[in-house]
Amino acid sequence: MLPAAERPLPYFQRLALVVDDLDKAFEVYRDLLGFELEFIGDDTSDAFAYDIFAIPREVKIRFAALSSESQQRTLALIEAPGFAAGQSDRRAAAVVQVGSVAETTARARALGLQAHEPRTELDPANGPPRTEGGFYDHDGHTVVIYNLE
Repeated sequence: MLPAAERPLPYFQRLALVVDDLDKAFEVYRDLLGFELEFIGDDTSDAFAYDIFAIPREVKIRFAALSSESQQRTLALIEAPGFAAGQSDRRAAAVVQVGSVAETTARARALGLQAHEPRTELDPANGPPRTEGGFYDHDGHTVVIYNLE
């Protein structure tokens, strides 16, 4: 990984999601999708997340950073109990390449998550042949999953 000063700009660092419950979020992002937990931060009283996500200061938040094998700390989960659920307006999505869209969709449904039927495009107008699907995590965030054919 290139040092921060040497990265070409713009550089996408991470996606940050506000969630109600870190353990439930871990079911999706760690256990289902395969991201690895780097750390959980509990001392967040001065966190910028309060301002940027308009979280009331009386809500105690926790922060978790997750990585993939190829990217360090590419996903942040900010636990704000009682604040996150229902806040998503589905205008943003995490897009994650997985080994099998069908298997990941079935596992998402087993967690009780609403999932869309996978769709395979063998000759898409843009990009390589792929299978795409998607589901909504426990807090209503959209997660698009895909694998290349």
